[in-house]
Amino acid sequence: MLSPKATVCLALVCLPAAWVAGASSCQGPALIPGIPGRPGPPGANGQDGVNGLKGERGPPGMSDDVRDAGEKGDPGEDGHPGKVGPKGPGGSKGPPGPPGPRGPKGESGDYKTTLKSAFSAVRGVTMIPRRGQPVRFDRVLVNVNRHYENRYGRFTCEMPGLYYFTYHVTSRGNLCVHIKKGQGSRGEKVVGFCDYVHNTFQVTTGGVVLRLAAGESVWLEPTEKNSLIGGTEGADSIFSGFLIFPDA
Repeated sequence: MLSPKATVCLALVCLPAAWVAGASSCQGPALIPGIPGRPGPPGANGQDGVNGLKGERGPPGMSDDVRDAGEKGDPGEDGHPGKVGPKGPGGSKGPPGPPGPRGPKGESGDYKTTLKSAFSAVRGVTMIPRRGQPVRFDRVLVNVNRHYENRYGRFTCEMPGLYYFTYHVTSRGNLCVHIKKGQGSRGEKVVGFCDYVHNTFQVTTGGVVLRLAAGESVWLEPTEKNSLIGGTEGADSIFSGFLIFPDA
C-alpha cells in the first residue's frame, strides 16, 4: 500500500499522460481529486477606496448618558484691579439743585465804617499869602462829603474823631508855617515848622494827627517868615487831610 506522499507524486506523473490520452481518444479514465493545497501568504494591501456617501442621522442618545450637574462651588478670590481706562467725555450740565436752607442771621454792622471824610487841594494863587490868615488851597483834587472849604482854606469837622493832616509847600527863602485848630476864625497853634534858605527853591513838609470835635476847623497859616509860593509849574503846594477813626 502506497503512502499519501507517494500517491500524490504518482497522480502528478500520471495526470499529464491521461490528458494526452484523453486528447487522442476524447475520453479517459476518471481522475482522482487531489488533496487541497495550503493557503498562500496574504497579498499586499490594496489602495483606499472612494469615500462613501454620508449616512443618515442616528437616533438621539439616551438620557442616561448625561451626567447630573454637581453643586455650585464657592466664589473664587477677587482678581487684581485692571488698568484705569481712558477718561470718558464730560456729561451734560444737570439741572439746578433746589435752594439751600436760609443761613443764620449775621452780626450787626458797624455804621462807623460808612463815615468818610477826606480832602486834598492845591494852591493855584500866585501871590504870597498874608501873615495871620489861612493859606488858600483853592484847586480841589478830592473833597469827600465837602468838608473842606477852598474859598477860605479851612477844613471843618462834621464827624468827631481822629484826623491826619499834612502839607507840602514850595518856597523861595525862609518859611515858617503853623497848623492851627479852632472854632470859626479864631484858633490856636498846634504845631509849627520852619526852614531857612536864601534865594533858593525848597519844599517844606509836615503832618499831625488831631482829635476834632464837631464844628472845629483846621488850616495852615504863615508867620512873618513867609516866602510860600503857588501857581508855579513844577512847584506845587498842597494841603490834605482825612478821617482815621470816628469817635464811639
